[in-house]
Amino acid sequence: MEATQRHPSAYMTLAEDPLGQVVAADWIGKFFMLGRLAARWSRAHADIQLVVVLSVPVRDFAAVLVGCGWMTATAEPSIPPVREVLAGLPFHAPVRVVTRSKVLAEHFGGVDVAKDRARFGTDWQIDKLRAVVPLESLDTPRSQPIPEPGVISRLTGIHKDWSARLCSPPQDLALVGTLKWLDEDLTAFLGRGDEREPVANLLLPAGPPAATWSTRIYPASQLDVELPPTGVRAVVLDGAAATKYLPAIEAPVVVSIMDRSIADVSVPESVISYRNTRGEPVSLEHDLHWMPPGGVEVLGFEVPL
Repeated sequence: MEATQRHPSAYMTLAEDPLGQVVAADWIGKFFMLGRLAARWSRAHADIQLVVVLSVPVRDFAAVLVGCGWMTATAEPSIPPVREVLAGLPFHAPVRVVTRSKVLAEHFGGVDVAKDRARFGTDWQIDKLRAVVPLESLDTPRSQPIPEPGVISRLTGIHKDWSARLCSPPQDLALVGTLKWLDEDLTAFLGRGDEREPVANLLLPAGPPAATWSTRIYPASQLDVELPPTGVRAVVLDGAAATKYLPAIEAPVVVSIMDRSIADVSVPESVISYRNTRGEPVSLEHDLHWMPPGGVEVLGFEVPL
């Protein structure tokens, strides 16, 4: 996809590193907004699956941009006050804790009432804890520095509930594709004007080192043995290899991204067959209020869940 010659402040931007060259282009913001608008559409249409199929010249960054848009449209998590959570925790319960500088995934070691401290691996002054939530399980204790909210987090307003979001992040998005390519795209920086923010700040990809995470990442080859779980509300299928599993996915929103350099037409034909047998057309322009960027062809339809 080509960069525009207009000034970077006119559009959202992408960069490969925090100091490198910034690319400003219309398609960056368009793919980002598709994720946000799909989230809004889904909330208003219960029991219906929205399928959006994009045919693009190249797939670079498209999946993570749609994912970033979706993630910034998720609702603010509701977490009880820290002391209320601590009062209800059994000893050794797995928890996630957000302090002023760290996110911890630890086991609860009890409260020292006299010192007003709680133990999560080490002792922490309770009034310095910003959020605590119980976890279903924890294999290994983990700790990571708090990712600071950046320009996109501020523009979309998710910075206002940042501690709660890090402690109880939405876990309703899955990206499916070639892991090597997705991992590379996840290291990019999304921005506006002269500011940029790590894509990973917005998506919080799941992985062994992470103390907190939002987005599940699947290899396309894994879908024949493991589909995204029922709690996932949006699945982005990056490429034809992932898209061939479209009929098996029951998430309320599915976005497929296929590049036109692939000669195999069997997957696009199967998508059309799925639309013709189960789907009803959706106008992305009138129903989602979304127009594709130049050079991108789109197909939208809805399927009963």
